[in-house]
Amino acid sequence: MSVKKYDVIGIGNAIVDILANVDEDFLSRHKLKKGMMKLVDEHEAKRINKSIEPVKEESGGSAANTIAGLAMLGNSVAFIGKVRNDFLGNVFENSLKNIGVYCSTSKVESNLPTARCIVLTTPDAQRTMNTHLGIAGTIESGDIDKGIITESKIIYLEGYLWDKVKAKKAFMKAIKISHENNGKVALSLSDPSCVDRHREGFLELVENHVDILFANEDEIKSLFKMKSFEDAVEECKKRNIIFALTRSGKGSVIIYKDEVCRINADTVKKLVDTTGAGDLYAAGFLHGFIKGKGLGICGRMGSVIAAEIVSHFGARPEKLLTELLKEKGF
Repeated sequence: MSVKKYDVIGIGNAIVDILANVDEDFLSRHKLKKGMMKLVDEHEAKRINKSIEPVKEESGGSAANTIAGLAMLGNSVAFIGKVRNDFLGNVFENSLKNIGVYCSTSKVESNLPTARCIVLTTPDAQRTMNTHLGIAGTIESGDIDKGIITESKIIYLEGYLWDKVKAKKAFMKAIKISHENNGKVALSLSDPSCVDRHREGFLELVENHVDILFANEDEIKSLFKMKSFEDAVEECKKRNIIFALTRSGKGSVIIYKDEVCRINADTVKKLVDTTGAGDLYAAGFLHGFIKGKGLGICGRMGSVIAAEIVSHFGARPEKLLTELLKEKGF
């Protein structure tokens, strides 16, 4: 890759995560579908928050989690998002700056609060997310810094932002700038319900604008409207981009044209919380890609780092990731 200031720039929702343990009955009482992300208004967010005992509160958001992982792996990274000029906005920004991320977050005065996501983890380690986007979802073209996009090898886009019309325009502006400056575009599909809402738009991105696509098994099946994962794999092979597909305990599959790499999940001594597993898998994969590793090695790196994340609460690594990769022979 060409010499640029940044290895990866993430564009996504700037969110503060509020993590709590709940039982299955809690989800039933609150009419929540396990394993899914649900958008809620501020009133609903406060109602759920009052019913839980938080284990941890920390900065989050899908793209921000990936960028944090990349920073902790020693890469030069930046993040573009939007927060309110309030306490949580400062918490979000400072937590990324403290691990070496350049933040191009727009801090604005607004009636909308900084976004928060209530992450409810059941005993089977599945996480159900209730997100109040607040000001995060109002990111628009004016928030896209052309200078740092130009100076980035890869831009990493969070599919959740596709819910907003202005955010879509911001996406397309960033994609155009990146490709005009020989950058690559990576996209995470984020959530099966997000794919269901925006299948047509995501397909257009995959066909014409994306170089690397991250998705889990349900998301890729939804994208191509396939009943089986293997049928979805066949659809991927027809496209001229890299697909990095995660399958939880079944590992992951990397596809590029006719090349298919099937990778086992890394060993997890105790599954505690799956929050951020896909985000940190993407961090590990992109770290390998930046270093020029083969696709199979990139996928293995992703698996190693995802396994670290699911062994504890929250989406921030508790081990030194560079040492972890060394321990695994990378």
